[in-house]
Amino acid sequence: MPHELDKQEQAAQRLDVIRFARAIALLSPLKRHLLRLIAVFLHHHSAKLPGYNGPLTPSGVIDFELDFDTQDACETLNIDISSFESVTTPRIEGVYSMGSTASFGQNPQSDIDVWLVHSAELSQSGCQLLAEKALLLTAWFAQFDFEVNFYLVHPQQFIQEQSRPADLYNCMGQEHSGSAQHWLLLEEFYRSQFRLAGKPIAWWPNAKPNPSLLSLGDTNALPASEYFGASLWQLYKGVEKPHKALLKVLLLEAYASEYPHTHLVSEHIWQHTLDGDFSAANDAYFLLYESIEAYLLKRGDVRRLEITRRCFYLKCGVKLSQQDRAVDWRHFKMQKLVADWHWSDSLLRTLDNCENWHCGQLQWFNEQLNELMLGSYRTLLQFASTHQLSESLRISELGLLTRKLHTYFNEDAHQIMRLNPLWSRSILEPHLSVIYSSTDQCYYLYRCGPNPRNFLEHSSVFHSKSKAKLLIWACLNGVANNQTRWHEIRQSKRKSNYLTQAASRLDGLIVNESIRVSKMALYQPWHFRKLVFLLNFNSDPTESWPGQDIMVDYMNSNVFSIGRGYLNMVDSIDVISLNSWGEWHCHHFEGDKSILDALSFVTPGMKRANVAVSVDVISCSLKLRSQTERTVKDLLYRAVRLSRQAQSSATLAHALQVGKVRYGLFFNNRGMHYENLSDAKSFYQQLSQRKLLELPRPSLGDEPFAKLPAIIQDYAAKGAIQYFLRQRKQGLDVFILDEANELNHYVQQGIDVNTLVNKLSHYHTFEDPHLTKENFNLPQFFKLDRVRGELMAVPFGVTHESIEADF
Repeated sequence: MPHELDKQEQAAQRLDVIRFARAIALLSPLKRHLLRLIAVFLHHHSAKLPGYNGPLTPSGVIDFELDFDTQDACETLNIDISSFESVTTPRIEGVYSMGSTASFGQNPQSDIDVWLVHSAELSQSGCQLLAEKALLLTAWFAQFDFEVNFYLVHPQQFIQEQSRPADLYNCMGQEHSGSAQHWLLLEEFYRSQFRLAGKPIAWWPNAKPNPSLLSLGDTNALPASEYFGASLWQLYKGVEKPHKALLKVLLLEAYASEYPHTHLVSEHIWQHTLDGDFSAANDAYFLLYESIEAYLLKRGDVRRLEITRRCFYLKCGVKLSQQDRAVDWRHFKMQKLVADWHWSDSLLRTLDNCENWHCGQLQWFNEQLNELMLGSYRTLLQFASTHQLSESLRISELGLLTRKLHTYFNEDAHQIMRLNPLWSRSILEPHLSVIYSSTDQCYYLYRCGPNPRNFLEHSSVFHSKSKAKLLIWACLNGVANNQTRWHEIRQSKRKSNYLTQAASRLDGLIVNESIRVSKMALYQPWHFRKLVFLLNFNSDPTESWPGQDIMVDYMNSNVFSIGRGYLNMVDSIDVISLNSWGEWHCHHFEGDKSILDALSFVTPGMKRANVAVSVDVISCSLKLRSQTERTVKDLLYRAVRLSRQAQSSATLAHALQVGKVRYGLFFNNRGMHYENLSDAKSFYQQLSQRKLLELPRPSLGDEPFAKLPAIIQDYAAKGAIQYFLRQRKQGLDVFILDEANELNHYVQQGIDVNTLVNKLSHYHTFEDPHLTKENFNLPQFFKLDRVRGELMAVPFGVTHESIEADF
């Protein structure tokens, strides 16, 4: 038995040494030194060293040794540790790298994920200090363009019963994967880790307890209930890095297909290691790919396999077509793979030139990745529907993950999707052309100038029923800026100039950067953060108007009803919006009542905002630009002010003439509604004299909200399913607002809030027939509680600590 144990330890140690050497081989000389310094800064704690945050921070790594190469790293970066005393009571069990480092998947852009396994005796305050130090170290390494992410791990985190994880589920749980995955995360660690300092890891199957080794648990009994949460988490990670997430989601699918007799990648690695195979074939990322390949070949899924191969190749960053690149340990293995795949030289050159891909190439690849990830999600959803949700997957977090995914995978025609730049350094275009097709009534965007020959060589990169949406998509995704020249084919030169001018003004308003979205924002109904009104972009009535701007100012005329002909000078409005969920939308309104419809649309979302909404108005008119911009902006501010003044017991009314018709704009706590006042003479006369009326009625027309608690009316938001739960003596009050704000109410007997939320979540996740498409629109749950006498809607599962954390 001791001999067998020695054999296992020696094999694991040899693999560990080889992995460290492979990691070093793929790093620049400076980053090799930085990798070695990670353990130094965790072992020693001093004001003279990076990461110092006070004298009480735990330090010291068990069995830490300062070898020649580490000493050299210290000297190179002027780190003097010669005067430091040895640490008598080390508080860190070990420091380990995991993920793509030291594998086929390591490329120059790869970050370093470090698991910092601390002593089980470390207090919560000690963990907090260590976590703060880790953040300081991350910032220090970032100075050298070296991304190091630390995750604190309790040695019992994966061993204790998951019904008691509260004290152990610390920083790593929140940042690394939330509650979405547990054992699958440990399996990924086992298959990819190598030691930077501390105890060796007993990661092989059925490893026996040994005080000289660190055992974090056995992944043999991997529960089926975890696959769904893990797939959700990988989809969420895929929003930023879809090529990487796709490989992991497909691995989950392959694992699930073999359940309960799953052959884990970590087991394959161990078998290679025991057989004495330390070649490039015994590599975590390569064996991950092999597992996916075997699964897809078994299914005959050639299309998904081809995209998977491209993702694997791009993730590795080997670039075989570039002959002048240095050859590393992966080169010949990758060369053989590509030969077996029968890839052409032109495909290789295209993939190796990924840093210079234009927006059309990115668009195509993004679509392929999204389609494949959603396909895997469907398969894993079907697998998970026969099992219970993992107990560790908190319902509140399930809602957050799906809400975030909804903002990315939503098929709403009005939403403007972000284009993931993947590897491209810049996709900015000097010329963009718009062509309208009368056949399908769509606008098409081309990345070229107006020369007719260009359209034979290029395909459109984006299309939409809305011309404004093309403009926003290009600005939002960095395809256009204020230097880009726009052309509208088969239209006058002035139309092209207006396109260019509109895009130039949008450049500062539509920012191509990630939007900070807090957890609390996703728990609550959306509201607007930014609104941009684009006036007369599609059709411009001022072109044929014979008057002069100065006369409108002099007469203080109403731009919605000018002169004896009562001409409306605003015919088309495109409303561009950014909401609190980080979504960009573009809605189009056209015709005489476009201003009324646009006001009615934006008022509820402006009213719900607890801070001022950024409002900008851009007129594309030939004439009356400043007048239309000023009038519409004033009307917007008035609308939101009146909607906030209106109470549930009263409706405020305001008069506005549009064309030849006088309208009443009615505001209450739900928003705005307009009515033709032509047949209401006395009412019209009152509005004409007083401009504003307060009406003693609680609703806008015939609607079911009059008997609803006012707080629910404030939270009502179209596009989200919302449950409001109130515990009363006679039972549990359940109010439901669906995506169209239609109301249902019933009283549930003999069940508590937690049980009901779990049942409803399971239903909406696996059984709801309306959620067959991947819109991820799981409900939002609110508890109705009285706080200091006032009825409040509290998001279910929220803690004060997590309210402002980014998600």
